[in-house]
Amino acid sequence: METLYHSGRILTMVEEEDAPEAVLVRDGRIAAVGPLDQLRVRAADAATEVDLDGRTLMPSFIDPHGHLLQHGMLASLVDLEHARSIADIVTAFRDRLAQREEGDRSPLVGAKYDPQMLEEGRHPTCTDLDAVSTDLPVFALHRSMHVAVGNSVLVDGAGLTAHTPDPDGGRFGRFADGTPDGYVEEHPAMAAFAEVLSPGDSGGLLPAGVADPLLAAELAVADYLRHGITTAQEGAADPATIEGLVGAARAGTLGLDVVVYPVVQSGTSAFDAHPEFAGDYADGLRLGGYKMILDGSPQARSAWMSEPYAPIEGDEHPGCAYPIHTPAEVEAFVRAVAEQGRQLIVHCNGDAAAQLWVDTAERIGAELPALLEARPVMIHAQTVRDDQLERMAPLGMIASIFSCHTWFWGDVHLRNFGPERGRRISPARSALDRGVRVTLHQDTPVTPPDMLLTIWAAVNRISRTGQEVGPEQRITTWEALRAVTCEAAYQYGEEDSKGQLREGMRADLVILSGDPLATPPRDLRELAVLETIKDGETVFRA
Repeated sequence: METLYHSGRILTMVEEEDAPEAVLVRDGRIAAVGPLDQLRVRAADAATEVDLDGRTLMPSFIDPHGHLLQHGMLASLVDLEHARSIADIVTAFRDRLAQREEGDRSPLVGAKYDPQMLEEGRHPTCTDLDAVSTDLPVFALHRSMHVAVGNSVLVDGAGLTAHTPDPDGGRFGRFADGTPDGYVEEHPAMAAFAEVLSPGDSGGLLPAGVADPLLAAELAVADYLRHGITTAQEGAADPATIEGLVGAARAGTLGLDVVVYPVVQSGTSAFDAHPEFAGDYADGLRLGGYKMILDGSPQARSAWMSEPYAPIEGDEHPGCAYPIHTPAEVEAFVRAVAEQGRQLIVHCNGDAAAQLWVDTAERIGAELPALLEARPVMIHAQTVRDDQLERMAPLGMIASIFSCHTWFWGDVHLRNFGPERGRRISPARSALDRGVRVTLHQDTPVTPPDMLLTIWAAVNRISRTGQEVGPEQRITTWEALRAVTCEAAYQYGEEDSKGQLREGMRADLVILSGDPLATPPRDLRELAVLETIKDGETVFRA
């Protein structure tokens, strides 16, 4: 099968000035890039010609960090994203409860509430959620997926009292008298509710999630493809998530490539347990390495910082938050992964977490070079400092930056960190200027898998209220495009087959409504994905 694309803007992502007339695709690969008349000679008589009619053809987007299956699972939960008050949260839960069949006693689980968007400006409490039910567990997951709130059924079922100590790497919210208020911060604290929500839960990001991973995968894949993404990630997989994705792959429901990173606290035996996915893709799935989570969320004030957060109402004497793992645990995890020669991607939102990862990578990398040869990644890198970036560059450590934080939570960061630190959130410019490779991600389902919004955010750095958030950290459109194509391919070790339009590369393509390089920066998010092509086959058309 051959397809010849022509008569539009073609971005090869090799050189910014490239302007070839045509691209010839043969049997899922790029057969040639060049002048239209020459490619017509090379094409078979039966080749299909696609007149781009001025639209833009470029490599499809590669998501360097997210949670694909979790994104699909959220589709079955109570949607709290559009709540603008705690009363709206209660109403959303009550509406779902009213739709249930008689006798359904399963927990009510909702997701994506954001205190920034609530008129009360705070998290709900167990008392608030008791207005939904005092008989069934009610669990509301914050948009960051790092904090949540449960009703009194969960608090009591977990056995939490005023005398319950905070777990290592987590925190329980409390009323003024010290009794639990239902707020659970970070996964060690959220785990207190897991056994009540779903007995035997394996400790994944979503307790009491959907039971059908095939449906979740199908829903998520469709959303990624409509946003022009053909390589995605499951970036914190517990054993149940891995099994769900393996089932989806074997059922043939993955319409894109998915790279899986099991969390290290679940062990480092995934490659032995699933050898068929340890090498190249099998049915669209492969294991990429391991994931370690070192801290929490900056918008939830649980990212581990070297200096205290700025005081705000309700937190007048803030601290620096805390690590998820001790240095000894981090040492053991990193060493175990390095001994296997696997890639390690590490969640670091706070600069103290970044410091621990860089220190550990330097020390163990000098002893076990395979750690650095596998292209280690700092995931999020929200508050990484310049001195840390200067140490990351010689390590070959990649900064995968959550750039659309400036849009969704830029105002919150300025409040949480103050103007000096807040304006440096997601410091892509500083990273590039210091020779650090940069990729950009959405951390879906925390934010939608919208690469064009991510590019717009990195180039403009504007908050939802219209405030500029550190304009000196802006990057160019070309740099942003590289970060979600060829640089993302490099992060996965797939730069020889993805991310550019060159002969022999996989024909993973996207057709956009306009040319990003010719589009004014403020208008980049107005571009639309018109068609997504995976291995030469159209998998989405608007």
